[in-house]
Amino acid sequence: MEKVAAYEVSQGTITQNRTYTGVIFREEKVFNAERSGYINYFNKDATKLGVGNYVYSIDETGNFFKEIQSKNDGKLFSEKDSYRNLEKTAENYVLDYSNQNFYQVYTFRYDMEARLMEALNENSLSDLKESAGNNGLYTSQTTEPGIVVYHTDGLEEKNVENFTKDIFDESAYAKNSLIGRGQINAGEPAYKLITSEIWDLVIPIEKSLASELEKESNIKVKFKKDNTTAWGVSKIIEQDNAFFLHLNFQNSGLRFATDRYLEVELIMSDIDGLKIPNTALTEKGFFLVPKKFLTKQEDSNSTGVMRRYKNEDGEIIDEFVSITIGGKESDKYYIAGDSLRVGDVILTDSNKNFTLGEKISLQGVYNINQGYTIFRTVEILFQNKEYTIIKTGTNYGISLYDHIVLDASATEENKIIQ
Repeated sequence: MEKVAAYEVSQGTITQNRTYTGVIFREEKVFNAERSGYINYFNKDATKLGVGNYVYSIDETGNFFKEIQSKNDGKLFSEKDSYRNLEKTAENYVLDYSNQNFYQVYTFRYDMEARLMEALNENSLSDLKESAGNNGLYTSQTTEPGIVVYHTDGLEEKNVENFTKDIFDESAYAKNSLIGRGQINAGEPAYKLITSEIWDLVIPIEKSLASELEKESNIKVKFKKDNTTAWGVSKIIEQDNAFFLHLNFQNSGLRFATDRYLEVELIMSDIDGLKIPNTALTEKGFFLVPKKFLTKQEDSNSTGVMRRYKNEDGEIIDEFVSITIGGKESDKYYIAGDSLRVGDVILTDSNKNFTLGEKISLQGVYNINQGYTIFRTVEILFQNKEYTIIKTGTNYGISLYDHIVLDASATEENKIIQ
């Protein structure tokens, strides 16, 4: 008789959702102005453009620029949409404001300038196109497709191969607005083009989470900015004694074209089921056999199989062997019996035979409800370092409030316990 510590099976949950902020990397090109003068843009920030689309104009004399301002003076905010865009930008800033992220103040200023210039230039677009090439007014067009963005931040050349830990310091981050300047010098950045919808998000994470996610190939995330979800191809990066989660996305680049930092929630869900300590887990080998080879003994009604073998005298003997069932897979069952061995032949009533192959290990626990250890299989839904969540309602497993051995390594099957 053995004395073992028992554990009562309980209903439990392991919460997996975690929120992090990562840095976006993508294919970006900065295009410099070829002339000096007053600059006007033809498109809204984060607009998808094709080859040959107008991007901006340069007014070398400033006359046309002043004329546009004069025409729009006092009329801009008579348009409800123009006012509402500015109002919405301000609302978003107030809702997202944090004392810990002062860089948001500069982002807010950039966004307000961008919305204002968008409204001004949208009203002037037709006039600019008609006058292009006259009186020192020149236009620039795209030479390749992409998403036009009107800011730089010095991280355009960074990617998943060359990033450093310091770029995750949001307090040191600042956008350089291109759209609110009015005048520009030749050689200065005029606009930026995102040339691919494919983008990467790199997130600094703890070593423990890196270990949990190391075998994952795809992870679902929720983007906190707009509460949408997407699956990213995942990979763990170890660099400078730190761990990072690399997520690659094949679309949605337009939605986050003006963002460098992105807050996401890793959707690893709340896993509900029966909660047991990892120490209770053990393994046992089972044979997988077709259902038709299982039979019942008439006098005891116990389940088993008919095993055929030769005795020492060379006689062929058919005997009933009691079995335990560990699970079911389609029309086959996982079975175990004390006298069953690899290579044994089992029979059906019609004398069809089946040869037992290699055993398959199934995970389980030792149930002690009846005063001795009985192996019961479990279907694992999730594990962390201390606990395992297993599926409820399995036919050959355990149930709520069952008593199991706390440390399976301290005993073995069919032992009477105190």
